[in-house]
Amino acid sequence: MATHAPRPRTKQSPLTSGGGLPLGLLALVLLTTAVACVSVLAVTLRHDPKTSLDQLVPFGLYAASLPLVWVWLRLSGYRGDGVIPAAALLLTGLGIVMHFRMGTDAGTRPGAMAWLAYPLGLVGFLAVIGLLGKQRVAALNRIGWLCYLLAIGVLLAMEVWGRRYRGGVYMPGNLNPSEAVKPLLTLFLASFLARRTQAFSETQTGRPVPPLRDLLVLGALWSVPMVLILRLNDLGLLVLLNGVLIVMLFASTRRLGYLAWGALGMAVVGFAAATVSHHARLRLDVWRNPFADPTGTGWQILQALSAMYSGGLWGSGIGAGAPHTVPIVTSDFIYAAWAEELGLVGCSLLLAVYAILFARGWRASAAASTPFVTTVGAGLTAALAFQTILNVAGVTKAMPITGITLPFISHGGSSLVTCLIMAGLLAAVSDRR
Repeated sequence: MATHAPRPRTKQSPLTSGGGLPLGLLALVLLTTAVACVSVLAVTLRHDPKTSLDQLVPFGLYAASLPLVWVWLRLSGYRGDGVIPAAALLLTGLGIVMHFRMGTDAGTRPGAMAWLAYPLGLVGFLAVIGLLGKQRVAALNRIGWLCYLLAIGVLLAMEVWGRRYRGGVYMPGNLNPSEAVKPLLTLFLASFLARRTQAFSETQTGRPVPPLRDLLVLGALWSVPMVLILRLNDLGLLVLLNGVLIVMLFASTRRLGYLAWGALGMAVVGFAAATVSHHARLRLDVWRNPFADPTGTGWQILQALSAMYSGGLWGSGIGAGAPHTVPIVTSDFIYAAWAEELGLVGCSLLLAVYAILFARGWRASAAASTPFVTTVGAGLTAALAFQTILNVAGVTKAMPITGITLPFISHGGSSLVTCLIMAGLLAAVSDRR
């Protein structure tokens, strides 16, 4: 009887095959952020020798957490794409360094919610990766309706108990629970579409024409959170979620027509928002002509453009800029501070890290074995990508300001916690366990 020699096993790089988080990649993340932090510290101490080193606590916590991340992923048997957690942690570390450079009081005061954001987000990040593999992510299909009801409950709570601040609505302690709506509605949409993939894939003359009943049900369900978000004046979240809906329809059906019709629908939604909301009209007017009120409503965007222009190709250098001339620079406009001190080259490198994260997320979703996991991965990737695009486009005046934060980097505890949990879910989608 003939025997066959065993097929030789090829050694694959964990960077490309999804073999966990390589220790070398984690060391590179730590080295990059440490060099940036030391540079900021040197400049800060030169200008102000009395600077309190307590401000280094967040970075020390971050540096100490990276080896723990690696140990946890090893113990949990994580076999997913190592680039996804590495990119998320690198962006988070760069955000911590930027806030240290700008001396964000709320972020360096022990006990403040923003100071606790990274530990809380990291716990969520590791819990999601450790407890969920690709197979367990598929099990989340059962809680789609629960996620929908939770999202509606969060928005209603903000409507009832929230307070208006700088055009937005926040809960006590400046918490923004609406950030949780992004992953919740993403999971709901994935569950809804996974059960109707065949229906939404139907076409006529090459165009997607789903059954009217399914379309009306989706429209009715989707309109409830959208109306509540519009009442909260959260235009960024409104645009982001509708963009996520379009991408998830495409990911679920592979019908390009959804992208075309979705773009048209986004234009209609934008026009309706500008018609109904005074807040939206004001931001549109500022975008069209910020010089109409250069010391009032146009001051923020004009200062941001001036800061980015002064950065040039290489930037003024870490710690050598004047980021505080831009209002709310640590939150919505932190990209302007980055551009001023690190220039076009630094911005290109930052956006490259985001692009790598999104590319790996899309790749992980495309490799999934079930429609639900595929759609979840595509939705999470789209949410983080649209959030980045909306923030950068608003700061650079490529589109009206939406008030949305830059993922992982902007000052904002709710945003950081949510982004880390979403990155953890995305890593779980890539997991081969």
